[in-house]
Amino acid sequence: MPRHRPKHLKHYALRRGIKFALLAVLALALIYPLAEPYFLRVESTAIVDETFPRDVRRLRVAYVTDLHVSGFPFYTKGRADGLLRQINALNPDLVLFGGDFTESAEETLRFFEQLRDRQLTQLHPTYGAYAVLGEHDRTGENVSLPELRTVMISAGVTPLINEVAAVRVGTSTIYLAGLDDVTAGKPDLSAVAGQLRRDDYVLFLCHSPEIIPQAMSATGSDGRTGWYDIGLFGHTHGGQVALGSLHIADGIESRYQYGWVTESRVRMLVSGGIGTSVLPIRFLRTPTVHLLTLLSQ
Repeated sequence: MPRHRPKHLKHYALRRGIKFALLAVLALALIYPLAEPYFLRVESTAIVDETFPRDVRRLRVAYVTDLHVSGFPFYTKGRADGLLRQINALNPDLVLFGGDFTESAEETLRFFEQLRDRQLTQLHPTYGAYAVLGEHDRTGENVSLPELRTVMISAGVTPLINEVAAVRVGTSTIYLAGLDDVTAGKPDLSAVAGQLRRDDYVLFLCHSPEIIPQAMSATGSDGRTGWYDIGLFGHTHGGQVALGSLHIADGIESRYQYGWVTESRVRMLVSGGIGTSVLPIRFLRTPTVHLLTLLSQ
């Protein structure tokens, strides 16, 4: 005859199971945010644009921002080396950086000095690597901007500080427009936009998406808005955790705090970045390298 367990034993076993499951969920909730910063994903996005130069056909652009290289448990130099190797492995035509390489101008200077001296981790994109600076890169009393520019260039990364770079691709020109940091730098939006026309194909970089409303209303040298085609931004970390915000995004409209948005034909990306700030945790905001493939129709 089958033996039956008393009801009180069945209830006890059920309660034990529920408690074990709850403890497992709690442990995962505590551990996972500490583990996610060590993950890295490549988000591939194809952009078919009728204004993209037809003779170029395809351009692969790697975009990364907000490394915040620092000591353990934050984003270490060793992890940054691995990131640069992974970017090289993607074989991009262009590499673009959105700023906040480290936590201060002094550390950013050392970061690029070390990058210059480590041949294995230098970047080798077809048409070069370019960068704007974030508020952390511009904060420091012991580093002059010309000194930082010189070291960045020697490391193979061209800074765009209120500047426009013309990149020749085949018989066409792609323009890269970079603005100085909104909070710690001296941005000159009119000077940057004034070098470009709506008919140019322009990738616009600025560390903080706070600039987007002004950039959208600014006019180019032809007196028209829409002087850039793709905007790339960072700074917010996407809140760093999807359930709230550890990285305060004062002055930034909610629709410009994370992800893709399209307005008046202009496509804009606010990246969640790579590193962390305040606390070394992420939750559903995995560190991301963006690989954009620009295509002509």
